[in-house]
Amino acid sequence: MLERLEATERQIAELEIEKISAADLPNESNWIAEYDRGFLIRPTNQNRHPFELRINGRMQFRHTGFSRDVTSWTDNAGVTRPVTNENYFEIERGRLEFRGFFLDPNLQFFLNIDGDTDDSHTAIFQDFWVNYEFSRAFDLYFGKAFVPGSRDWLNGSTRTRFVARSMATSFFRPDRTIGIWADGEPVERLYYRVMVGNGFNTTDLTPSEIDTHFVYSGSMWFDLGDYGQGYSDLEWHCEPAAQIGHSFTTACQSGRDAAGLPLAEENFVRLSDGTRLTELGALAPSVTVDHFDIYLYTIDAAFKYRGFSANGEYFARWLEAIEGNGALPLNQLYDHGFYFEVGYFLLPESIEVNGRISQVFGAFGDSEEYSVGFNWFINSTHNCKISFDATKLNHCPVSASGENLRAGDDGLLFRTQLQAAF
Repeated sequence: MLERLEATERQIAELEIEKISAADLPNESNWIAEYDRGFLIRPTNQNRHPFELRINGRMQFRHTGFSRDVTSWTDNAGVTRPVTNENYFEIERGRLEFRGFFLDPNLQFFLNIDGDTDDSHTAIFQDFWVNYEFSRAFDLYFGKAFVPGSRDWLNGSTRTRFVARSMATSFFRPDRTIGIWADGEPVERLYYRVMVGNGFNTTDLTPSEIDTHFVYSGSMWFDLGDYGQGYSDLEWHCEPAAQIGHSFTTACQSGRDAAGLPLAEENFVRLSDGTRLTELGALAPSVTVDHFDIYLYTIDAAFKYRGFSANGEYFARWLEAIEGNGALPLNQLYDHGFYFEVGYFLLPESIEVNGRISQVFGAFGDSEEYSVGFNWFINSTHNCKISFDATKLNHCPVSASGENLRAGDDGLLFRTQLQAAF
């Protein structure tokens, strides 16, 4: 009898040991998978296992139509290019986003994988970073992200008022780069972001395609009242709310590749008529520009009140110390422009009508964009939204696939988009 009791006690002790050991293992019994602003995976005891992963997805399914007013355009280098009509469906942004923390709740990560059907149907690392949040006033990042040189650019593509950003934003803004940056809220409702990176526009470029100069960029903005996210007054502010800010970016662009051509990093800049600055003959016959310094300064403001909203940004760009492989008639250029948008909810949190004007001014010609459109917020958020706009373009000076813009386009552009996100 005593032997049986001792055996039973040993079995109970062994079972308790197994339970304790099992509790230490990150198996399915002590992990939680649920939906919380995305598909969330986390341990039940985050103090013991500091980790969290949230997965989000987004798709912009779009129809684009363009009816031309001209059949061709000739750039400042004397090259004539056709202007064609368009009518097609596309997936503009098919994205998976992974974010969370590891080892420490303040040690965070973000990964954005993006695929576009108008970009060879490839998937790329659009954004990828690791950051440590030291405080509300200082969050330090390492990776790939936006160069913060324009508010409209920095605000992202999820909450744009129209199907896409304005023509002026597309012409002046920087792009993504790899670098180091910091942001924060040093005092209540005052925000900043500063960055040092590889270049003004080095997204998807390799080290052999970029020069040895960094880009330096910063943005600061202030909220007057509880402005919130996005330009549309989805929240239906009962008290006026506004946001004001400005941004500055500078970079030196210089160098040639092994074939003797300007580095790919320099190819983003266009003259105000749409000619690439580095195109042969852009500024003088048989001369190719291979060096310039760029300075971009922007001022922005936005407003919301009882379903009405307005926002805009002014852009000023200086190109200095322009040089090439021959004599040039000028060594500096100044271009400027703006966009201004307004919107109003006919049905609160549901149906919004919008209008926009956008212009670019420069030594080689001026351009104009006039748009009207509407948004239907199906579930009162940007996560399920149908948008439509009709845009009149008068000599578009920029090519941007995300906006369905092509340099030299004159005509009427129609875009219809379903945005679905989880």
